[in-house]
Amino acid sequence: MTNLEVFNSGANLTFTIACLLVLMFSSIYSSKGNKYGKGILYLFIGMMLDFIASWFGSNINELASVGVPVEILVFIELAILLISMVFLALAASQFLINNVPDVIIIAAILAIGISAILYFVMVNPDGDMVNNMRSIFPIAGLVYISASFWSQSSQSKSGSIMAAVSTTLVSFLLILRLFGWVLTVSNAWYIAPALYVALSMSVLMIKTDSFVIRLRESEDKIQSYNKRIEEIIKLSPFPILISRLSDDKIVLANNNAVKLFEMRYDEIDHYKLKDFFAEPDARHALTERLEKETEVQDFEVLVTTPNNRTPFWLLASANIIDYNYDIAIYTAFQDITTRKTRENLLKNQAIRDPLTSLFNRRYFEEEVSKRISLARVDGSSYSVMMVDADHFKRVNDTYGHKTGDKVLIELANTCEKALRDDDIVARYGGEEFVIFLSKTDAEKAKSVAERLRETVASLAVNADDGSEVKFTISIGISSSEVSDNIDNLIKTADEALYRAKENGRNRSEIFTVKDMENFKVKEESEEENESHLHPIFSKENEEEISLLDGAENQPVINETKTTE
Repeated sequence: MTNLEVFNSGANLTFTIACLLVLMFSSIYSSKGNKYGKGILYLFIGMMLDFIASWFGSNINELASVGVPVEILVFIELAILLISMVFLALAASQFLINNVPDVIIIAAILAIGISAILYFVMVNPDGDMVNNMRSIFPIAGLVYISASFWSQSSQSKSGSIMAAVSTTLVSFLLILRLFGWVLTVSNAWYIAPALYVALSMSVLMIKTDSFVIRLRESEDKIQSYNKRIEEIIKLSPFPILISRLSDDKIVLANNNAVKLFEMRYDEIDHYKLKDFFAEPDARHALTERLEKETEVQDFEVLVTTPNNRTPFWLLASANIIDYNYDIAIYTAFQDITTRKTRENLLKNQAIRDPLTSLFNRRYFEEEVSKRISLARVDGSSYSVMMVDADHFKRVNDTYGHKTGDKVLIELANTCEKALRDDDIVARYGGEEFVIFLSKTDAEKAKSVAERLRETVASLAVNADDGSEVKFTISIGISSSEVSDNIDNLIKTADEALYRAKENGRNRSEIFTVKDMENFKVKEESEEENESHLHPIFSKENEEEISLLDGAENQPVINETKTTE
């Protein structure tokens, strides 16, 4: 700006340099992470070169006194001013829309400027023209940069407006000075430091404005992204819910989810994800897995609706996502109620008797073995009862197998109703049922057996011909006092049942520890007799187990145990 008065005072020079350093640090800081960063650096370089040219011009006489030709010194001064103008033009190209002026135009300006300097300094020296160029180059650079800031004032409001106003004002003052209209301007040394400070504040504000613009653009992109996500989710064939992780509230539900969970569109934000879990423990399990894995696939969950609809099974897949600046759970569901029903049916078929729906023999032996292991730990007692329908063969022969089936079904239902939820009743084979009583010794089991026997004796089923069929049961009891082995318990209970049959039926008998010695002798005798049989007769007295056990074809019963 050829403000040579700055160099006539040490205090003025120090203050000006300090302001220039402020502009330097502000430019370096503001250029980082800023789309106008390159332009801000070019602006600082242009202002710094203008300051250097001003210093060089103030020291031409001293440099000339040591023998350097004045023409060379003036050429260097004007060349620095020209390069300063070029950098200001480059800075303007970074701020202007479409980067105008471009490199070609700037190169042309540089070539023309160098040619003019050579002509008026070396070829045809002209002092007035040289002085004009000293003012024209800074004015041209400031006009470039001023125009670029004005062009960007609508996008980067505060910073660009401040820079545009300050550069325009200085340009106007320099133009007045060029034409000699304001004489006091030549003594205004503070113009340069004031401009440096104004530009320092401007570039800092531009950085802030740029950050705000980027933030706004990011928000717009996020909003656009969320809208696309919402559209995709709404059109998804699977029910999808998005819930905030912080408070579990539903923030988005697609059409299929609204129908599935019977929600209302205008009340979606009133629901929480946990409201749909029929089992609270499942909700905690899902959350814990998400905390560890951030993604959960194929999580089976039993759900319900706000209207307390019958619970149904869903297969859930969940992810932790960012949604509207919140951490959220994205959950997609697939209805697997039919599959779970089929699985439960197959499972029941594997562990239950098809006729009576009681547990079958295999399940009973496996489950009771576990119960016995637990009883060993806490030292509790337990009992096993073998129940057999008296004269069941006579019922089949007299009234038919359908009536016999009715008797077995009625007996099974009565046993289940008479026992506790913790007890286990199973169909052991044919007309035999087996019962496990937890925390029950032999005497208490005897009381249970008697109540059950009396209840059954009062029952009646209708035969096909309309007649009433009454029946009784015999019960054998064994307990933990005798054995802690399931096979031995069943054998000894069966032995007590056999004794009840021999003693007149419709009664219950207990197998005691005293009976064990005779039982062992009897078992050894039976094993010895069986060892002398021809192999073809070795299985003659064994019970035949049919795949249709409990259906119309009844199994053949050991005649030694069921004789009338």
